[in-house]
Amino acid sequence: MSMRSRSLRLAGIAVLAIAVAACTKTLDTDGLEGMLKTDIADQVQAVITAVDCPADVEVETGATFECTAEEESGTTFTIQVTQSDDQGNVEWEVVDASA
Repeated sequence: MSMRSRSLRLAGIAVLAIAVAACTKTLDTDGLEGMLKTDIADQVQAVITAVDCPADVEVETGATFECTAEEESGTTFTIQVTQSDDQGNVEWEVVDASA
């Protein structure tokens, strides 16, 4: 069964360093992008060419945001990231894949 025709659901847990900007704690989304690129590539056995997460995500327990990843073949993944605490720990899941 091809990757495009099956429902793709991946989950992962990551620990990210927190960057402190002024008085607001923000996640290290650059680090998250690199970690997601590696973890998704390992799980789907494909080359991930790009991962994009929003910049300046404030640390907040339970807050969610989306990142996108693109595979070499052109498949795009939508990744939901949930902050599991206020220490930079996150959980992620691929919630959609489209060609």
